Amino acid sequence: MASLVKYIHSAMQGAPVVSNGFGDLVAMLDAVLVNGFNLKTVDSITRVGSVATATISAGHLFEVGSVGTFAGADQAEYNGEQVITAVTASTVSFTVTGT
Repeated sequence: MASLVKYIHSAMQGAPVVSNGFGDLVAMLDAVLVNGFNLKTVDSITRVGSVATATISAGHLFEVGSVGTFAGADQAEYNGEQVITAVTASTVSFTVTGT
């Protein structure tokens, strides 16, 4: 069984920052584990074979190998946690299964 490895670093757009304030660690854990951060709206998703490409005109800072959570697509195979396989300034690609 394959496992997803999720990671964040301070250069990711909108990444939560832990300073010395009361509650900072809890806020960071909420952003990373519960609520998400740097939420973007996907303009469209196209698919060629098993590769889906999401266009995000507002831009993004996904990296190849990072994990994105997609939700709200009419096709269930696009929703959920996806490992990013390719990026441009306004698109992210990931592998999907199903038809």
